[in-house]
Amino acid sequence: MVCLAASLPLWAWGCLRSVALPPQPSLSYRTRPAHPGLGVPQRPPTARIVPPSTGEHAFDAWKPESPERSWRSIVIHHTGTDWGNVESIHQAHLKRKDKSGRHWLGIGYHFVIGNGHGMSDGQIEPTFRWREQLQGAHAGVAEYNEYGIGIALIGNFEKSPPTAKQLTAVKRLVSVLARRYGIDSRHVVGHSDIKATACPGKLFPMDEVRQSVLFTWSGGRRSAPAALHVASLKGTHQP
Repeated sequence: MVCLAASLPLWAWGCLRSVALPPQPSLSYRTRPAHPGLGVPQRPPTARIVPPSTGEHAFDAWKPESPERSWRSIVIHHTGTDWGNVESIHQAHLKRKDKSGRHWLGIGYHFVIGNGHGMSDGQIEPTFRWREQLQGAHAGVAEYNEYGIGIALIGNFEKSPPTAKQLTAVKRLVSVLARRYGIDSRHVVGHSDIKATACPGKLFPMDEVRQSVLFTWSGGRRSAPAALHVASLKGTHQP
């Protein structure tokens, strides 16, 4: 599987193919259809762009509006594009359908981190899935959609690495989320760790991001990187 779709315009590209999703209890952006299950929200709200935060109350910048889920993992993606933002990804994902022919609710990720092209470099934007604490549509694996926080960085990291500000932002975000939900470094994964894809790209420093989680859990003391162990998920892949 490849991350780019040559037949689609730049903003419609992404790092995953359509995955089957069960019906969800809440529609994105608070929009309700005239016929339940058929309506698709067409316009995302004004973006909430949040810079990387530091300090004891860093999570407050990303505090969701709904009761928090029991998140178990964090999945890192790239968009496979040079340009993008939450709205462009949302519009592209609205065109996707599940195996029953129903349109997606919109953007499949919980957070997007900009690269300076479409949104500011290093800025972190939570999506409706995070604010409403909905399962993701990003992993292609049921367990990681339901219990995994999907973070997408704008860029194609097969061609070039993330910007310095993106890397700082993703390490900060992952560290804050890992501490909040008790997620250790073994459960901070790249999309390619759980699915046959190049995402998030050969130039994305996954070990460095995992090390930031180890640093968080060690209370600021440097420790050796832990080996990555991804649980076997045979039979749970979504198409």
